[in-house]
Order: sequence, then C-alpha cells, then structure tokens
Amino acid sequence: MANLNYSNNKPKFNSRAAGLAGVVIFHALLIYGLISGLAQTVVQVIQKKVDVAIISEPPPPPPPPPPPKIEKVVKEQAPVPQPKEAYVPPPVNPPPVTQAPQNAIAATTADPTPPPPVTPAPPPPPAVPAGPVSAKANCSQLTSPAYPSKAEEDEVQGVVRVIFSIGASGKFESIQKISFDHIPPRYQNAFNSSVTAALKGYTCKQNALMEQEFAFRLNE
Repeated sequence: MANLNYSNNKPKFNSRAAGLAGVVIFHALLIYGLISGLAQTVVQVIQKKVDVAIISEPPPPPPPPPPPKIEKVVKEQAPVPQPKEAYVPPPVNPPPVTQAPQNAIAATTADPTPPPPVTPAPPPPPAVPAGPVSAKANCSQLTSPAYPSKAEEDEVQGVVRVIFSIGASGKFESIQKISFDHIPPRYQNAFNSSVTAALKGYTCKQNALMEQEFAFRLNE
C-alpha cells in the first residue's frame, strides 16, 4: 500500500491573508489622504474655477432689433364709369293749327248732306204650315184625276199618295212628295201626270201644305 504525502495539500492561508490586509491598509491610507489634504486641494480648485466662471461671465446679448413695419399697399381702384345720360331729342314744336273762318263753318253747317233714302224691307214670305193638312177638309173645289189609258188597258191598279203646296192665290203650285203603292215603275209617270192635272183644278186654303190619297180601281 503506497504512502500518501499531505505536505503539498496544506492550505495557503497565510499568504492570502497578508495580501488582503495590505490592500485594506492601502485603501485606508488613500482615503485618509484624500480626506485630509487632497480633499481640501480639490475644494480650492473647484472654488477657483467657480470664481473664474463667475468673473468671466459674458455680457448679455443685445436686444433683438424691432420688427420691420408692414406697410399696407393699397391698390388704386379704377374709376367707376359713370352711366351715360340717355339722349333726349329736342322738343319738336307742332305746326300751328289754322282755324277755319267762321263763315266757312256757318256755310257747312247750314247745308248738310241729305241722308240716303231708306229702302223699305220686303215683306216676309207667308208662313207655310209645318205639316201637311187634308186637302178634302181645306179645299172648296176638288177634281178627280183621269185613269191612265195604258194602265187601264193593262188592268193596273194602285194608290197614289201626294203632298203638294198651295200658293197665296189658293191654287196649286207644286208637288212636294209623291209615292206609289202597287203601281209598277213603268206606269208611274202616267199616274203622276194624271194627278198633277187634277190638282191644278183645286181651290184651297191659301199658303198651305196639303196631302191627298188617290185610289185607282177598275170597275168602280
């Protein structure tokens, strides 16, 4: 079994303690020196610097110059044009009115122009009744129409209705309307002529519109 050597493993307490004590003593001396002498020297130096700083303080700066005056620039306004006066033409004197002599006025008044003659209006036409009246009731004289010969030979029978006008003389004027019942067209002119010839012999009420019916029958 090997022998262990403990001489190298002893702690180095003495050398460390001596170094630490030296450091402490050094700092203590330094602090004392600072407090005693060096501190006073530092205070004097600071006071000198302060005095020098107070003595050598620069003078205050000069006051700033006053601001420049701002002048208002007023623009000249253009002159307002005055309205032109309306042109007024000079008054025109009317020509003098010449008065006619009194003799001429008297002559004109004494001989006025006669007014034109008034033409009398024609008398109104006699009033005609609005509707036709019976010829048998308003005529004093009646005439029977003749039977047309051709219609009689052909045994044509029928009725003729007629409306006619009577003038101021009470005589027949014209046929206003005529109608045929059961009479063929080719025989109507013959019956019209026969009735017209009969109406011309009537004497009736003046200015009237009459109506009458003529029946044409054979063997009557």
